[in-house]
Formats: sequence, structure tokens, C-alpha cells
Amino acid sequence: MNKFFFILIIGFCGVFHGQESLEPLKTNYALMENQPRVRNNAVENNDIIYLLDTIDLPVIDDFSTNKFKFYSSDTTAYNVVDSSWYALYEFGGNLISVFDTYMSNPTYSYTYDSVNINGVDTLIESSTINDSLEVIVKDLNFYPVVMDTIVVWPNRTTVDSLWTSFSPDITLVSPQPDYEQDSLTLFFASPTSDDVDKLWIDQDVFINDNYPINPWTIGVATFDGLDETGYPHDWSASGATGWADDLTSKPIDLSSYSIGDSVYISFFYQAGGLGNAPESDDSLVLEFYLPSTSSWQSFWGINGFTSDEWYYEHLILDDPTYFQNGFQFRFRSYGSLMGSLDHWNLDYVYLNETRSGSDTLMNDWAFTQPPMTLLDGFTAMPWKHYQQIAQVMTLDQVVIPSYNSSAGQKLLQPCAMNVYYEGNLENTIPYNASVLNVPSLSYFDMLYSPGSSFELNPMINDTFVDFQVQFYLASNTTPERLKDNDTIIHHQIFENYYAYDDGSAEAAYGLVGQGAELAFRFVLPDGISNDTLRSVKMHFSPSVNDVSGDPFFIQIWEDSMGMPGSMIYTTDDFNLPVFYYPQYNLGVNGYYEYLLPSLVPVSDTFYIGWRQSSAERLNIGFDKNVNRKQDIYYNLGTGFQNTIFEGSLMMRPAFTSAMDNVASFPDFRDNDRQLIIFPNPANFMLTIKTDLAGVVEVFDLHGRHLLSQDISDELILNTQHWENGIYLIQFSSQNGMKEVKKIIIQH
Repeated sequence: MNKFFFILIIGFCGVFHGQESLEPLKTNYALMENQPRVRNNAVENNDIIYLLDTIDLPVIDDFSTNKFKFYSSDTTAYNVVDSSWYALYEFGGNLISVFDTYMSNPTYSYTYDSVNINGVDTLIESSTINDSLEVIVKDLNFYPVVMDTIVVWPNRTTVDSLWTSFSPDITLVSPQPDYEQDSLTLFFASPTSDDVDKLWIDQDVFINDNYPINPWTIGVATFDGLDETGYPHDWSASGATGWADDLTSKPIDLSSYSIGDSVYISFFYQAGGLGNAPESDDSLVLEFYLPSTSSWQSFWGINGFTSDEWYYEHLILDDPTYFQNGFQFRFRSYGSLMGSLDHWNLDYVYLNETRSGSDTLMNDWAFTQPPMTLLDGFTAMPWKHYQQIAQVMTLDQVVIPSYNSSAGQKLLQPCAMNVYYEGNLENTIPYNASVLNVPSLSYFDMLYSPGSSFELNPMINDTFVDFQVQFYLASNTTPERLKDNDTIIHHQIFENYYAYDDGSAEAAYGLVGQGAELAFRFVLPDGISNDTLRSVKMHFSPSVNDVSGDPFFIQIWEDSMGMPGSMIYTTDDFNLPVFYYPQYNLGVNGYYEYLLPSLVPVSDTFYIGWRQSSAERLNIGFDKNVNRKQDIYYNLGTGFQNTIFEGSLMMRPAFTSAMDNVASFPDFRDNDRQLIIFPNPANFMLTIKTDLAGVVEVFDLHGRHLLSQDISDELILNTQHWENGIYLIQFSSQNGMKEVKKIIIQH
């Protein structure tokens, strides 16, 4: 939790070597959908109340499948009914008019009269309290609606001048009444058939297979400092801490059970994993909800620590107050609210009757990690390249780890690897078992061996393809507590880029220092001698600081004895420099395609990367699950050196493909473009003319963005307050064309 105390020392608890660093993430792109907050017997999202069904024992989840309730916002759905609520009622139950308003304190009627006292005309004032009445007030800010009976007074003050012909002749009404009629229409969504197998009613936690170390089953629930949208719980203050993520069960009917039924709840947890370990003042707790008192009670808790081990808790429900209809349990984490920090991994949550203190095994044989790739050396590659060397690039053996959490061996039964394309079965490869017995309480690698001649159908006539590859395991040995974790679907995607990473960032990598260079090595496979780069795809992960305004130049190097050598291409061109900026908030995929100003041929071994124009860390996504440490190099001014961090940069070279309209590819060196700027050098006025509609942007040579303005024909800029020097004028047309010109201001 005490992350921000160390910012000045090690930069937000990042790990430093020289001036390269790994830092925790600020956001999580895999959590993008807003989900409603939790209430005890319903979930409210704006004006929709989602009614919850009650579930029975057993309750079990290993987080290998999605058992979270889905909340539709469609108010016209068949399971949604509406109800209107009003704020004010008479004590007898009648609805109060929208024209009647009231005050919480007495209001008065005043009379004024002029009488003769001792020959003097004297003004006499008298006042009377208006009649009070009892009203029923319903507070529409809460659900269930809170109701109260109170005494109020009409929101009216009358003034009666008795010497006039009107009685009363003045009525004053307060402009801000304490109570007035209000209404609200609420929609009530009943449970549907899709809710039957759902267990959880909130979605704060992150279901993933990227953060755990050596799990017993595929998928965990990860608690961190991000909400269900993937953004920090609290942006407001540096060092914000508090209750972060919740994992709350549906209501459970325990009314037919008692202490004698030996009801236990068990679970596994891991502190940190591949994420950020929680400190000693962080915590993970388990709480129970008791309908009879409408309150949550603490049942178990643990303070933060650092370990890669999994720990098991096996707890008996030993209090009669737990056995009610509507009982719930929830896990909560306490820690930093400022980002993807203070991680806890939770697995194998199991609540059931007739268990014992010795019932500590899951009795389950399950996959523990998904396959990373079916390709040799890459997680993705261009489809046009794969088609040329399909057999060479396809693995002849796919290893998927599993774990047998049973006390006895598992007898492996026939299983297979199935390949689908667009829903059609392309191939089935039976599992060739060399070992039939899976040892107890141990990891076991499932070796799917399609053979050296296996390939994913290269004859498919498409530009980009997505194969779905299904793996499953089978055993006739009982008991098997879960079946969901016996099948895995892997998507092998082919587009126009090479990738080492698995698409998920567990940290952010950055360099400190103006002019710092980062290079990531790629080697074209045998059989692909050369091709043409069109862009570089990058995933930037916000960490402590937002550096979306810090420019960088894209650079490409050739190889020199296993390190970046001569520059092949840079956008840091003195005549036509092109700046790029980190792009955030890009959705689940999170990759931004940085188009190169011109197409760049590459061959054999090459490096892609950048040169910074500021000293700030740019924080590119860092995948800890794929170790390409040997391919990451950085230069802080004294030459390139290899990183010390194990992982992979989320940076991908993209090549030309049939999806490109090369004829309309933006070319910054097209001198025939009709962009005219004069005078140059300029003094107090600059005129820009073009025959295309678009946007003109001005940058200084440090990459700072100075202005942006629409243009359709002619634009005149007042430059009298610009400092003397060189500036870049970038024109972006509506059809995607771009042009950059350099101008000089000289007063």
C-alpha cells in the first residue's frame, strides 16, 4: 500500500537498472465495460434494478470460465418491468400535487393595520403560524426507497394589509422549498436463464491467466487497485488507499443447514504473483452477509506479504447465524487505489456441506496455463509469410501444463487437438500418450504432438485469418470436481505483423533521459528474406505519469554482430521530422498502429524502436509471460546494452499486405502535394493554402504541440508573438494524407 512514499526514491516502486525501469500499471485494458455496484438483494445501475436469484450449495469456481452475472441495459427486454415512484404523499396515502411545496420549519401569515394611538397614525403587525400537516416523504436517492413521515408547513408567506380592499393582498412563496413533488421511474430486471450458472454479482476483479505463478487450474481472480472499468479506483490524490476490489457471491439459501451439516468454505490465494506484491498494511479479507441484521461481518483476513507460493484456507461455518436464506460471502482487498497494484490472486473457491477438516484436496485434474502459440518463435506472424513456410513455422509439439490435485493418480483417456476455421473443423490430431498415469499432487505436461508435417491450412484464401485450436484432456478416474477446466481454446491469429508477446501487459517499461533509444530485435524466419514495413504497432501502458504529450521518433536499425547497428530509417529527419506520441485508452487490444511516413524495406535481422525527445519514461507495455530479454536493447548515450529485465516489449513490426491501399499510402515526401506556405522566413504573418480540407498543426523542434486549426482553402496565422526559430507545419487532410513543411520565424 505504501507505494507513493517511495516515488522519490525508486519511482513508484518500479525496478531500476541505471535509467531503465519497470513500473506497475495504471490501467488494465482487459477491463473496459462499466458494471453496476453491488447491493444486498439487488444490483442498481442508474435506473435499472437487477433482481438476484438465490443459489444453493455447492458453490464452486476455479475462474476457468465466466461465472459473473451479466447486466443488460436494455429496458425493453422481456424480463424488465417499470415502476414509478413519487416523493410526497398525504398522510392518508393520496399523491400530493406537483404544484404544492413545503418547508421543514414553520411559515407565517402577517397582518398589518394602521390605527390612531394618541393622535398618531401607528402601524400594528401581527403574525400567525400557518397550519402544519403530516406528509410521507420517500427518498428517491436510495433503493430500496427510504420512507419517512414528517411534519411540514406550506411553502407560503402571506401579507395582509387591512386598510386595502384585498384580503390578503400579498402572497410570498419561497423560491427554494425544502420538499417538493418528484418522481422516478425504475426498471426491474428479473433473473433470466442465463443467470442459472452465474455465481458472482460484481466484476471488480480481473479474471486472467497472466498474473498467477504456478496455478493449480487455469484462470484466477486478481484483486488490485483498479475498478471494473480498468481504471484506478481513486485518481484524486497521490497515495490514495482504501477498500479496493470486491468479489461478492449471489444470495445463498442456507436456511435448511446447521452447524451439524459441516459446511466449509475453502480457497487458495497468492500474494503478488507476476504482479505487485501487497505490503504488510494491505490485506485480503473474507466477509459474510447476514440478512437478519442486514450487515457484513468479518470472518477471515490476511495482511500483505511477498511470496510466489499458493496458500490454502479451509474454514468451517460454526455460528448458527450464518444459516439463513440470503446468506452471502465476499472477498475484499485493501490497498492502493491508484493503479494495478497490491495484487492478490484467488483460486478454487469452494463452499459446500458434509465436508471435513481433512477435505483439503480439490480432486481435480486441470489445465493450468493456456498455450502461448502454435508458431516457432512467435505468437503471431503475417499470413502471407506463414503461407510460404507453413510447415517450418508450425510447432510439431504443443506443451500445455496441467495439475492433478487429487490424492491418487489419474488415468489418461483418449483426447485430442481440434483445429477450426470459421466454425468448420479443419483437422483433428489424437493425443499420443507416452505416459498414461498422471501422478497425484503434481504438475504434468500434456504433450500434443501433431508431427513435423502438421500445418494450419495455408491454402485458405484470405488476407487475415484466425484459427481456433481446441485442446482437451480426459480421465475416467473419479472423482472429478470440475470439468470446465479440461478444455482450452487458443486463437492463432495471422494478420500483417510479427509478435513475441501474448497481448497482456503485467508492467510498464521505460527509459529516463532525453535522446534515449530503445531497440527491439526481430529476425525474419528462414524462407522470408525481406519485406517492407508499413508501421509499428505499440501498446503503451499508463503508469505513474501521463506522458501522452511527450514526442518520440520511430527508428529502425540493421544488425551488427547481434546488436543494433547502422540506422536504416528514422523519422528524425532534419528537413521533414515526424513526431509520434504515446496513445492510451485503446480498448482491450490496446495496440496503436504508428504508420511510417514512407515504406521501409527490411531483411534478415532488424530492430524497431524509438528515440525520445524528452527525458520522461514512455512506459511501453511489458509482458512478463514471454521472455525475450535477449532481444531488448537500450542506449542512454554510451552505446547499446542489453536489458536486465525478463519479458517482452509489446511492440510489433507490421508489413504491407493486401489490406493496404498502397496507392493512397501517406507519403511525406510527395513534393507534388498542393500545400503552399508563405512567406518563409516569416515575420508577423504566415499564410497557408491548400486545395484539400483538413487540419493544420504547428510544432516546435522539441515536438511541443503549439496549435491546431481547421483549414479548407486558406489559413492566415498571426506569428508576431512566436519566438524566432524553426517550426514544423503538419497538414492532415480528411482522406488521411499528411504533409510536413519546415518554416522559419525571424522578427
